[in-house]
Amino acid sequence: MEKDIDLIKVCNILGKSKRTVSRYIKRGLLKPEKIRGQKGIEYRFNLAEVESLQNTEATGQKTRQNQKVDIKENNTLSLLKDNMKILEKQLKSKDQQIKQLLDRQRETNYLIGQLQNKVLLLEDKNKGKRQDKNDKPSDTLSDRVKTFIDRLFGKK
Repeated sequence: MEKDIDLIKVCNILGKSKRTVSRYIKRGLLKPEKIRGQKGIEYRFNLAEVESLQNTEATGQKTRQNQKVDIKENNTLSLLKDNMKILEKQLKSKDQQIKQLLDRQRETNYLIGQLQNKVLLLEDKNKGKRQDKNDKPSDTLSDRVKTFIDRLFGKK
């Protein structure tokens, strides 16, 4: 077992800062040997242990800061976002169509109400008059108006 790698070499191999390597030691991911040197206590690392840590990081154990988004996930996200924008536009246009239809329905109801009022007024006026011999009893003004409305709206 080779234990002659110092902290700086470990940082270079892993591509991490001294602070990150120190965190790895505290979490137990790396177990260095402590040696008294000229500058005080120095750490010596096992090369195989460092390489195994490097391999586990390469296979997906990454911190949130260093995590890279997979290309497929990115493409899927962008497709979903585009689809959502299209659906939002369609929803807005459908809302506008519904509003227009409701406005038309209100106008139609108002016009039909006015027409009914006029028909009722005409019926009231015709009740006081005598019926002509040519007019049939069932052929009143209200029946003619109903027939006209049925023709207008396509009812038979």
